[in-house]
Amino acid sequence: MAPVYADRPFSLISTPIFLANNNDRQPDMFDKLASEMSLVHNMLIRGLNSIYLQAPHIQPADTKPFAKYILGWCHGLHSHHDGEETMFFPAVEKMTGEPGVMDTNIEQHKRFHDGLEQLQAYADDVVVGKEAYDGGRVVAIIDAFGPALIQHLTDEIPTILGLRKYGDKMAALPKLFDEEGEKAMKELGVPATILCFSNIDTQYEGGMWQSWPPAPAPVKLLMQSVFWWIYADSRKFGAVDRTGKLKHLYAVPEFS
Repeated sequence: MAPVYADRPFSLISTPIFLANNNDRQPDMFDKLASEMSLVHNMLIRGLNSIYLQAPHIQPADTKPFAKYILGWCHGLHSHHDGEETMFFPAVEKMTGEPGVMDTNIEQHKRFHDGLEQLQAYADDVVVGKEAYDGGRVVAIIDAFGPALIQHLTDEIPTILGLRKYGDKMAALPKLFDEEGEKAMKELGVPATILCFSNIDTQYEGGMWQSWPPAPAPVKLLMQSVFWWIYADSRKFGAVDRTGKLKHLYAVPEFS
């Protein structure tokens, strides 16, 4: 029997640092920042894959925990993109001196916004008992907005790399990345954060990202040793085990 991992139907993004290393090129600041963004996006993609693949197989006893897992993923995506629109994109425009330089990214946000809202509203209704769970409906909603979301998550990486042409104007970009990431983590709250941790593959690209995300060691310890078990009912649907290794998805039967 073969295990089923959260590596499809939506493809993950190769990090620019990994690609630079494979081409014997020394990565620069923009490769590093775009790689950080790639890892955030891959976490979201694994989460979406895990929802999509498990949705048709959820048993009655797991419908509400799974709906909470969906809500955690939605919250993570909302937090990420709200932070971009309110903090990151305006700051980039100011640094470059080019108003509208990030407008394409904002326009892409709009293309999947309604579908994301629909998925979140449906999961909310399942949790409170207003709607019966229907895995086919979850899959249909994702089919409608997923491709636009993945296109955006993929396109944003070359957009960041493209900021290289502005040179020294972008010197404050690493600090901006750190500030936005810290703000997003604080806004997520523990339940959504632990669901994010359940989709971080530490073995990705040969294990070169095992120390990511750059959270303080005590925070990681709490997430992996305390909250991991407190939120086990929803966290079990994640793509990885407690050590960050991809695991067979909880609700999907193994296929021969």
